[in-house]
Amino acid sequence: MILETIGIVVLLAVTCVWVYRAVLVYLPGSRGPVLSADTIPDAPDLGLVSVIVPAKDEQDNIREALETLLAQDYANLEILVVDDRSTDRTAAIVREVAAADPRVRLIQVAELPAGWFGKPHAMHAGAGQARGDWLLFVDADCRQATHSVRAGVNFLAANQGDMLSLWPVLEMHGFWENAVQPVAGSVLVAWFRPTWANNPKRRTAFANGQYILIRRATYEATGGYGAVKNEIVEDIALARCVKGAGHRLFNAVGEDLFSTRMYDSLSAMYRGWTRIYYGGFKSVSWLLAVMTMTFLFTLMPFAALGVSSVLMAAGDAGPPTLLAFLLAAVMVVALVVTMRRLFILCRGNPWCLLFYPVAAVLVLTFQAGAIVRALGLRGVTWRGTTYKAGKVVPPGGNS
Repeated sequence: MILETIGIVVLLAVTCVWVYRAVLVYLPGSRGPVLSADTIPDAPDLGLVSVIVPAKDEQDNIREALETLLAQDYANLEILVVDDRSTDRTAAIVREVAAADPRVRLIQVAELPAGWFGKPHAMHAGAGQARGDWLLFVDADCRQATHSVRAGVNFLAANQGDMLSLWPVLEMHGFWENAVQPVAGSVLVAWFRPTWANNPKRRTAFANGQYILIRRATYEATGGYGAVKNEIVEDIALARCVKGAGHRLFNAVGEDLFSTRMYDSLSAMYRGWTRIYYGGFKSVSWLLAVMTMTFLFTLMPFAALGVSSVLMAAGDAGPPTLLAFLLAAVMVVALVVTMRRLFILCRGNPWCLLFYPVAAVLVLTFQAGAIVRALGLRGVTWRGTTYKAGKVVPPGGNS
């Protein structure tokens, strides 16, 4: 009887949350600020913007990324590409582009200093040679709309903000990307809600490293990437530093401002999301809490609906079973309504929602991998460098 009561209470709580989400996701402003071409005011030049692009073995992306940056309608900018120990033609391509446009400069990192992780160091190296009052960090696999820089600078200036991070339009090709990416991302949205991150009264802090715009004064006052030099997910760590120091942090949706294809295979998704969950939540206790909540809000509704249906078909139509069935049915409907909206907003194929339970199992697998890494049993390999227990694992070392 006690177990039945606990089960009903859990079902009722999860149902209420899903119904709340189903309503919230359709309300204006639920995603936080949305930046698009229509939201940019006619504003004067607001000072030099230094765009810093870390690049490690990005020969397939860097030329197109630079072309979209050079096409910006914000004229007062410089572009610093930090070639971080690349072994391909990345540096050669940047030199070709720089020869045709003096706004582009190449910075080369020959080796990773002790105590540093790769991407934070590349960002730090770029910021150290930047001349602008605004620092814009973007990834080499991102494609910017012509008004991307202007939109970010004008928004931050108009709102008297200190740091802005934009959420991109995700390019998703093929079944696995369309089925899994929105579900994996929805976990981050649930824990790091943009409206919470933007609220100075809440501790929640989040940033997406694919687009971070920050005032130079704020960057220097908080220690910049030097303060997060051994963080595997440096963007969220930087956001925590900035907000924790009392500076104004904003997250916004970059509607058609820039796009990126995060991962092109299921194995790449495993490596990438394992790293993100591990770096974003860090401790084993937090990751266990995230994994538990993920199960309760993704698989449990379907499991409860299936079990209660089987019991009713077997002749158990008592009040607890009937109530469990009704709650589970409402949960599943609210879940589908909510996730369909999220799939559409992130440009995913809504038909892939039919495979939501499969995607949920994979997301739980990513989180289990993050727990293994938080326990120190495995390292994280990213862009050819392996990190474990806050340190770089030397080539040939145990990962």
